[in-house]
Order: sequence, then C-alpha cells, then structure tokens
Amino acid sequence: MFSSSKTYTLRCLYICQDETRLVMLAVTANISSDQLPARAFGASFSLPASSYLIDRKTLEGTMTTYDHEDLGPVLELARRGDADAFGELANRHRVRLYRHCYRMLGSGAEAEEAVQDTLLRAWQRLDTYDGHGSFPGWMYRIATNMCIDRLRGRKRRLHPVSLGPPAESGSMPQSPDPGIDWVEPVSDQSIGFGGEPELSALTRERVSLAFVAALQQLSARQRAALLLHDVLDFSHDEVAEVLDTSSSAVNSLLFRAREVISASPMISNADPDDPAVKALLSRYMRAWELADVSEFIATVSEDVRLSMPPLTTWYRGVDDVAAFVEAAIFAPSRPHGVTMILGRANGQPAVATYAPGPDGSLMVDGLQVLDISKNRSAIAAITSFRSPDLALICGFAPTVVTSSREW
Repeated sequence: MFSSSKTYTLRCLYICQDETRLVMLAVTANISSDQLPARAFGASFSLPASSYLIDRKTLEGTMTTYDHEDLGPVLELARRGDADAFGELANRHRVRLYRHCYRMLGSGAEAEEAVQDTLLRAWQRLDTYDGHGSFPGWMYRIATNMCIDRLRGRKRRLHPVSLGPPAESGSMPQSPDPGIDWVEPVSDQSIGFGGEPELSALTRERVSLAFVAALQQLSARQRAALLLHDVLDFSHDEVAEVLDTSSSAVNSLLFRAREVISASPMISNADPDDPAVKALLSRYMRAWELADVSEFIATVSEDVRLSMPPLTTWYRGVDDVAAFVEAAIFAPSRPHGVTMILGRANGQPAVATYAPGPDGSLMVDGLQVLDISKNRSAIAAITSFRSPDLALICGFAPTVVTSSREW
C-alpha cells in the first residue's frame, strides 16, 4: 500500500470523529510519517501519532472525498441517467439523511417525507454536483433546506416539559390539547442503530428524545446551524453557504442555539446494553407488572420527570410522580398489573404497555421512552405516549398472548 519514499497513496483514512465525516480519502501527497495518524495504518505499522488529522492545506488540490468508499463509478453512472445507480447512492445515505431530517423536524413521518423530497431534488439536480466537497455534504445541504422550507409557517413540535412548570402535588392531568403537535419517538432501526454499530456511541445522545425535543425550541435556522456545525462538523463557511448568510451571522445563530440547548433538561443516556442498565430496567418493569409502587420508587431518581403526551400536564419529583402513578395507574390495574415489553426507541430504552382487548388478548396501548441517569442507577425521565401507533412504529408487537414477566 505504501511506497518506500515519503510519498504515500492513502486509500482509507478517517479524518473526523463524527457520523458524516467518516470519509475515505483517495489521495497522493507528499506527507512525512509524523503527519500521519497511527490508526490509519493498522496494527502492522508503528508510527508517531502527533496529530490525528492531516493538515487540510497539505492535501489541498490532491484529494477527492467520498463517503466510506469510492462513489466515483456509481456517481458517474447516476449522472448519465442510470436510475439504478442513483438508487444505490440513495440507499447508502438514506439513514443518515433521515437522522438529520428527524432532528430538524421532530417527527419520523415528516422526516421520511423530507428524505423523499431530498432524494428527488438530488436526482433532478445531480448534474450540478461538481465534486467540490463531499457528496454526503451536498446531500445534507439539500436536506437542510428542504426541512427549513417545511418549517416555515408551521407550529413547533413540543414536549410537555417545554410548556411550563410541573403540576402541583395531588393534581390530576388536564385534558389533551388537540392543537399541539408533539415531538415523536422513532425506531432504532430507522436511525441506523444496529446497522451501523460503530456509530452508536457517537449518535445516541444526538438522537435522544430529550435532545430532539430541545432542538424544537430553536428557530429553523438556529436548528440547522447547530446540527450542521456541532453535529455534522460543517465549517462556519460551509454552514454560511448552506444558509445563504455570513459567517458572523452563523456565529450568532450558534451562540443562541447553544444557549437554549444548554438550558434544556438534557439527560446523559446510558448504553442500553450495559449490565447495570439492564438490571435497572428489569426492576422497573417488575414494578409495573406487579403494580408495586414501592419498587417503582426504588427505580426512579429523586428528581424524576413524568410526562404523557398528548396530555399537557407533567409531574416532577419522586413523591408527586409516585402519587400519580399509584392513584391513576397501579391501583386500578391490581391485581393484574401492567404488562410491558422491553425494546428501544431513539437509541435509548423504551417499553410498550399492553392492556386487555375485547377478545381477551393483550393489545399494545402505549409507549414509554426512558432516560437513564448518568450513574446508571435510576430512571431520570419517563415520556409516556398514549399512542398505540407510536409503539408499532417503534417496532413493538401489536399483541402479546401472555405477560412478558420473567421473574
């Protein structure tokens, strides 16, 4: 792969630590060994790693950036009107485009529509891609502007916590507000978990329900600037180009966006596969299936939050949350309890709840998306969607024959 001189031909070098810029560089450039990251060579090479990135100027004019692998042949066929070739390009980028559109829009269904519009626009304008910059970056530009167009004149999607203070102790929920569009969860499969395991640690927090809900508090352009720059690693100039504005205006957008996000009730989500998290979730489900409020209290944090879209009311603190759960859910469900199935949504633990149907089978009737505390010792937030459809969208079974209880 490498010659004995100081000139190397690099065939695979990951230059950024983010989900869009895991790119392949096909280059030939005069680069000294101490400029090259040791991880680019594999175990058989031992070179200094004074920098994990090659200076951009070193490679200026010598590199063609592709997404994970050489797209050149497929891209050329697509440019000639080969629909199958473009379909291959679309399939390679669909999941990441979906993640981006979901973050922008807060709805899986709307994200899917935006992705379809993006791919159609890309196909129609493929001849305008001149190879300047990465092809994924070009696609993200189209997707971002598609989402901004969709957000014009539309009400923001909300999470109950963003509407106001928690309910007073002992109060019952208010009626649903049909005029509110809620932030919705999505399935792990739709955002690429499992299909791209190397990205899971990088993207889990950035697709969490709490993060997506916080993004919806921003204007469309603030959202776009934050996601392009802080999540997708676009430069200030690249963000300015996408948003058709100045670099100083981008700085202003980023400052305000970061200010809002930092003030939002964010949760540091733990790995759902962590043994401590699995044990916690087992106890939590047992509390619900036995309608055991003491066990429930033992699994949640002191400052736990419970929200229940489409209800606008939400509760905060273990005493108020436990009092509501006991009065409104556990007491009426005894002696049978609440059947649950464990799964995932938004890269975090989720459980579907089941209730008896007319034929006696247990039918899905809701979905809880759970935030785990940083120390993995407690449930820090519960967003309980009273929507069977969302549970189905997130991959849960419509019915179960018997309880999922394993204890």
